[in-house]
Amino acid sequence: MNFKELQQFYSENYSVGYYLNTQEKNGHSSFERKLILISLICYVYEKNKEKHPDLTYYSVIYKVSKNLGLPDNFLKALAILCEDFAHGCHEFPTFGLKGKEILQEILEILKCYVPF
Repeated sequence: MNFKELQQFYSENYSVGYYLNTQEKNGHSSFERKLILISLICYVYEKNKEKHPDLTYYSVIYKVSKNLGLPDNFLKALAILCEDFAHGCHEFPTFGLKGKEILQEILEILKCYVPF
């Protein structure tokens, strides 16, 4: 595959950036908020995997976003990105968020999803 073909394949199968229309918040740019989303999902996964050995990034994202009506291919792409970013890592920044604030921030960012 040449670069253009790889880029198209990635966009169709793994991209979440095209679909998250995040806005600046609390001094964090749109780009930073996408990274915050990934970090917070990784944090939630890491904190829960010991109690739930069959836990996956996909199951975390699916459970958190179950009432948002997000397409499954988007959830899978986000899960793959989170797993890739988290490879070899066990600590993830929460940007000062604690407890339910973490889930609320994940939901707020996921609500920025646009299908086009």
